[in-house]
Amino acid sequence: TLSPQGDPLPSVVQVTPVYPPYGGGMGRVAFEYAGRLLRRGYPVRVVTPRPAGPGEAHPPHVRLVRPLLRAGLGAFLPGLPFLLKGFEVVHLHYPFFGGALPAALARGPALVTTYHMDPLAPGLKGLVFKLSSRLALPFLVRRSRRILVSSLDYARASALWRLAGEKGREKIEEHPLGVDIDRFHPGETQSSEERTRAVLFVGSLDRAHYFKGLEGLLRALAGVEDLPWRLDVVGAGELLDRYREAARELGIGERVRFLGKVSDRELPRLYREACLHCMPSTGRSEAFGLVALEAAASGIPTVASDLPGVRTVVERGITGLLVPPGDVSALRNALAELLSDPERAARMGRAARRRAERFFSWEKCVDELERLYKEIARRPEEPTRTSSSPPPS
Repeated sequence: TLSPQGDPLPSVVQVTPVYPPYGGGMGRVAFEYAGRLLRRGYPVRVVTPRPAGPGEAHPPHVRLVRPLLRAGLGAFLPGLPFLLKGFEVVHLHYPFFGGALPAALARGPALVTTYHMDPLAPGLKGLVFKLSSRLALPFLVRRSRRILVSSLDYARASALWRLAGEKGREKIEEHPLGVDIDRFHPGETQSSEERTRAVLFVGSLDRAHYFKGLEGLLRALAGVEDLPWRLDVVGAGELLDRYREAARELGIGERVRFLGKVSDRELPRLYREACLHCMPSTGRSEAFGLVALEAAASGIPTVASDLPGVRTVVERGITGLLVPPGDVSALRNALAELLSDPERAARMGRAARRRAERFFSWEKCVDELERLYKEIARRPEEPTRTSSSPPPS
């Protein structure tokens, strides 16, 4: 396949542990990369484990693979090296337990790895994650031609930075993630009075996303009952009933709408109806925050936890407010600050939209990805590392 300029376009396969319609940022990134590269004429395939339950139909470029073993979101795919033959670039989305090492063993294609986040979990599961990363990451770093991170701020605080070593760090390249600035845009879909009330939370409500911090948000809002607000919770999962019960026990059940999983068509409207967005994540498993970008593109500010990576998306005091992770009192104060000053919230929202347009459109992100793919496909030897320009923080 040739580009409009007549240059050959490398064939690319995205390898990801999850993929829409499953909720989660990692699958959404692979989805956006694949779809936008296809529209630019690239030969693209997505390889992802077949869901455990009944799945939805996928387009022809998506290959669902039945895993030999499955544990949570991990899936052992020993046949990956054979499935990846013939492609020029393999783009692995990590963490992918059961898929990362088989993908790295594929001989021939150039391996690009996006390191989305440290795999963290409480208890025994967390120890298993830590041991697996310690054993697998050094090999994965050696095999990867480039390692992409959404921000160097997060990378420097991650296990990747510690385990990669000095030579491995030379392969790390910052590639901020993006947002569809046409799909998510400001708008007056409600009265100004309604907009001063709606706080929006968007996130999966399953055990794999235990770190999203919704319970802390409910506790924080329970302390600002004197202000007009309504919380809209978008997301589904096995923890939904627990959160619903927590809202009732806090006495705010009637002010919280649990909307479940909403369609891609409906989601932008919910952002436009809100006065602010909240991302109260509690740990480093939150590495960037695509939902904060969606809020920014929609022209509303975000109150978020002050975490590595997240603070490159939310500019403190300009496009939103940052609070210490897990600090319910600080979260309550930040929410009250914006709920009681809708004009300030609106100013922040306008600044957030401008910043999203300047730094975070998906088209700009895929431009950088194209540059990388063409460079490593063209040169079998290790190229000189270059970095995309980070936004000011």
